[in-house]
Amino acid sequence: MSYPDWIVERLVADLGREDALAVLEVANEPAPVALRPHQGRTSATALADELAQLGATVEPGQLGIGAVVVRGAGDLGRVPAVAEGRATPQDEASQAVVAALDPAPGDVVLDTCAAPGGKATAMAERVGETGVVVAADVHPGRLGLVRRAASRLGLTTVPTIVADGRALPVRTGAVDRVLVDAPCSGLGVLRRRPEARWRIHPEAVGELADLQRALLRDTARVLRPGGTLVYSVCTLTREETLDVDAWAASELPELVPLPPPVGPWRPWGRGALLLPHVAGTDGMFVLRLQRAPHSSDR
Repeated sequence: MSYPDWIVERLVADLGREDALAVLEVANEPAPVALRPHQGRTSATALADELAQLGATVEPGQLGIGAVVVRGAGDLGRVPAVAEGRATPQDEASQAVVAALDPAPGDVVLDTCAAPGGKATAMAERVGETGVVVAADVHPGRLGLVRRAASRLGLTTVPTIVADGRALPVRTGAVDRVLVDAPCSGLGVLRRRPEARWRIHPEAVGELADLQRALLRDTARVLRPGGTLVYSVCTLTREETLDVDAWAASELPELVPLPPPVGPWRPWGRGALLLPHVAGTDGMFVLRLQRAPHSSDR
């Protein structure tokens, strides 16, 4: 499948010719299927054994986060582990975003752009019954997807709220961890959404970067001193990754960088980048930040 000229030119300029062409080539191939084991109900080993008994080909994920990559499982909705809430289909890169935030039992977590709920439910599995994951989204209808995902997994600590992440109805300093999985141009997930290459326009990249900065500005406010914020986008443009990072370094000095993920992740500004042809996952950028322990809201 071909690409609009602007996407090719943008990625070549931002990633270099070799990586850009490799990304575009991989985006024309079928995406792998990864499952996330429900930590409270199974393990990666037990899930792999269960899938193998159904005749599927199973192998561990590439990022060392407990994901299971499966082939030949058929309709995942009919796989017992998924239907009965022991596993969730979710690309390794998305699972890695939650691992980068690293929510712990008892944490109060805010997911500012939560629908359809893959990351919110992954975080709820980690915080357990003593924590809470507040799933916020500006689209009321899409929050129904979050509630259904939580119900399938037996999670009772995922309240949903209709809220614009640029004006959150959340008290300053109230949250232990924040995920800003921001709307983006999606150039890292074109193999899952091949039609998107024709829907997105070059002008949208700058508009989305403006939105990403606005989301970061208000979510920084609700994070407690010492708390962790992760900014993630499933795209590869400089404007939505390095430039947003540079803006945050200048405009949000109360947020200091934490070490980025390693392994197949490529250092990218103060964060890290996953390239699909390197990691075998979706493309993803992650920036880990911590609110300085003695900072106050400006």
